[in-house]
Amino acid sequence: MRGKTFWDIERSRRRAAWILFLLFFPFFTLSLVGLFYILRFTGFLWGGKFPEFLGVASLISLVVFLIGKAGAKREKILEYLVSLRAQRPDLQDLKHKQAQNVVREMAIAASVKEPQLYIIPVLARNAFSAFDIIAVTEGAVSSLERDELQAVVAHEMAHYLRGDSYYKGIISTFLMTITSLFGASLVLAGLSDDEKGRTRRGGGGRMWLIVAYLYLVQFMARVLNAAISRRMEELADARAVQFTRNPLALASALYKISRDRVRGLASFANPALSSLFIMPPTASSLDEGSGLFSNLFSTHPPINKRIGLLLDLAHSDWGTLRDRATRRKPTGEWWVEREGKWLGPFTLEELFQKTWLREGVKIKGKEREFVFGPEFLKNFQKIQGGCPRCGGPLFNTHYQFVPVIKCGRCGGILVREGRAMKLIARGEALITKGEKKISEEDLEEKRKILLKKGADPRAVDPSEALRCPFCGKPMERRFFNFVTYTPVDYCKRCGYIFFDSGELEIIISGLQRLSSLYKKA
Repeated sequence: MRGKTFWDIERSRRRAAWILFLLFFPFFTLSLVGLFYILRFTGFLWGGKFPEFLGVASLISLVVFLIGKAGAKREKILEYLVSLRAQRPDLQDLKHKQAQNVVREMAIAASVKEPQLYIIPVLARNAFSAFDIIAVTEGAVSSLERDELQAVVAHEMAHYLRGDSYYKGIISTFLMTITSLFGASLVLAGLSDDEKGRTRRGGGGRMWLIVAYLYLVQFMARVLNAAISRRMEELADARAVQFTRNPLALASALYKISRDRVRGLASFANPALSSLFIMPPTASSLDEGSGLFSNLFSTHPPINKRIGLLLDLAHSDWGTLRDRATRRKPTGEWWVEREGKWLGPFTLEELFQKTWLREGVKIKGKEREFVFGPEFLKNFQKIQGGCPRCGGPLFNTHYQFVPVIKCGRCGGILVREGRAMKLIARGEALITKGEKKISEEDLEEKRKILLKKGADPRAVDPSEALRCPFCGKPMERRFFNFVTYTPVDYCKRCGYIFFDSGELEIIISGLQRLSSLYKKA
């Protein structure tokens, strides 16, 4: 494969995709002709010759094509996005704003109208496109590097540019028609058997012959559909390289996404729409392997093959890819004391984002050690209201580009409910080994309490109910999730969640630990 350019790959994949797509029409038509002959042979149809069968089958194929073309509607994708709880980008969120800018850049590169961007609020990294819509998960927006996100969007832009969602909509209609015929024949064949399972005189055997034929047709149709989908994915990869001129970025993004499909998206993924994603939302041996069944039925090329092709285009190798995908941000030079342990090193920006950083905490750098105090608050704009936990001053700031309200005294933060998932997705880069150890110890203590007193958040945090600093109403105490059993306070009226000092880091560490267990499994 070495020596090929993305132009060569694009030409070959485009030709293959078109040939396979055009084969679907004669395949469906001839399958109907074959069905008519079997119906005549079994006595369910009288008379008829090949020209008549071909004419009727062609008419049915045309009707199915028109139904598929009319049914490939944008409204269905919008309904699917509603089921995924997807939202338009929050432009106050700097990561969402970056994603919106990336979509705009790729639309300019592709010379098309800018599609609408939606964000799916799950931690898994993935993306899909249909019609003039591109949907990217919060995990991808939050944790992919900018050039990796750009490559993913470029891949989806290629589908948008070619109108692949229309092709897939038409093919799915043909598949549904064949499946419906097979299902109906299976029911009729079952009805032709008596209560003891014996074939009734005159009909059962003939019906099972029709079932066997339609099963074979359905099998071949699924193989053809999978082949078309694979060619479309390979073509979109080549187009993405054309738009970005950065095959290594797409290879790195696919590598990260392939290692991350166990988190969050599986429960929302509609099997009928999984072919729309840049990678199937759930891990499957068909998509991972390269054997006969993978080549026949997988809607996406094997991930190793896709990445290997991109590495060839980048004149790179797997070692370079793994180094890039697993590299960490440059560490800082600041250390902070927490529960008798020195944690770090952090950059100054990372240090100030720690929710457990509060007045009186010891901090040290290369040349000095000091006690953290209110002087850093001068850099932030104070807002009305006091901290619900300690009454301290509240300030607008950002946590990993997400707008939050932070207490300058106790370190607690207030965040709108819809933004809480972003904090979890983006905080992973800041978590140290020391914080993970503290999180494990905290979880063990909570388990002991809950075993004695039951799954009640007030058993873990028996302090008085907090009051919302904006409306003054009592806040509801509940578990943020049932992985870390961390109680948080929530105001239904204002839509704010309050995380006490250190709670956010405990939640992030717990979810990281769960994710690592899935990956090992």
